[in-house]
Amino acid sequence: MLNIKEFVENKDKYKELLKRKSFNDFDLLDKLINSYKLNLEFMKNEEDLRYKLNLITSEIRKDKKNKILHRDASILSNKIRDINNKRSEINEFYRKDILRIPNLPLEETPIGNTEKDNVVLKEINKFKKNKNIKYKPHWEILEEKRLILKNEASQLSGRRHVIFRDKAALLVRAIETYMLEKHYKNNYEIIDPPLIVNKEMLINTGQLPNFKEDLFELKNGQYLIPTAEVPLTNLVANKILDEKVLPLNYSAFTDCFRNERVAAGQDARGIIRLFQFRKVEIVKIGKREDYPKDFENLLNDAKSILDDFKLPYRLLELSTGDLSFSSKRTIDLEVFFPGINEYKEVSSISFIGDFQARRMKTRYKKEDGTKAIPFTYNGSALAIERIFAAILENYLNENGDILIPEILKKYLPFKKI
Repeated sequence: MLNIKEFVENKDKYKELLKRKSFNDFDLLDKLINSYKLNLEFMKNEEDLRYKLNLITSEIRKDKKNKILHRDASILSNKIRDINNKRSEINEFYRKDILRIPNLPLEETPIGNTEKDNVVLKEINKFKKNKNIKYKPHWEILEEKRLILKNEASQLSGRRHVIFRDKAALLVRAIETYMLEKHYKNNYEIIDPPLIVNKEMLINTGQLPNFKEDLFELKNGQYLIPTAEVPLTNLVANKILDEKVLPLNYSAFTDCFRNERVAAGQDARGIIRLFQFRKVEIVKIGKREDYPKDFENLLNDAKSILDDFKLPYRLLELSTGDLSFSSKRTIDLEVFFPGINEYKEVSSISFIGDFQARRMKTRYKKEDGTKAIPFTYNGSALAIERIFAAILENYLNENGDILIPEILKKYLPFKKI
């Protein structure tokens, strides 16, 4: 949620930043600003009326039978009640309107309209092609080695679902276990959250109200989580934190559920885009002055996993037009898939600033007794099915076997598939 006071004071600058994020509903924005100003005017009127009412109340204590004083007090009370009713109406619309305004990108975030304007920052462990290996797309490997039950998954749940079997199921579990252990060693508190959340939790993190069509809503008005970012971030909702406990570091492995629409040909094959998928999430809640250090630490924690897997990957800074609704800055980690000769995102590390904390009504108390709004950060570390697919394509050898990454061998009773 934006700081509307700052927005009014920097209207032209902030409008330009919103344009960079492809936001153009400035009628809504003007309506929001007018509501804010009108509310301030009503607040001033209410203060004046309460001051007058307090004076009359003091006089009534001295002259309790004075009918004129009682009449004037009644008139002022009615006016105050009317103003409160109007303010309640304004605040209701104000709350709905401000929730539809996206977060502002950082001024230094690359300007662009689409993913084509994203900026490659660095390539790490660059892929070296082996001429003796016939690289294949992971979906061909999955079927050739019978690592999934494709027809059964379709029969059970419909399209874009997967059932791993045998060694594949064990490898998936090994990836999950390794990632959680890694984050635990890096001082993340491991959380096992529910997969069902209340509507307000999704409003707090920014998925609602704008992106309801991407969510799976239950009949009782609750939702399946689209990411563990939602329950992890909301652990501090409506709280005043002690500055000494910050930063808070949370990690969770969960199934995630997204009703994403996929364009024809866009990751239609394989296990890159699923309605139900697995992910290890990392979330950080920190002091305002600790950006960018907290962001860099989160990014390095995700990178270290790819380094352990020895997978070829790159860092991609998202342009303003490709940023998510809640993000101010995002760096994607993309792994190279030699079977399809493409990079695919396995993590998005995002700096949210105080956007979510304002929605959650979260504060922290500083040593001097003043309160501040914390910054939140989140990212995948990492997306399980995508890492699994990347291993299939990158660890294929000359004999057609899939070798197990060294870091995972201690979790498995086999060394190849």
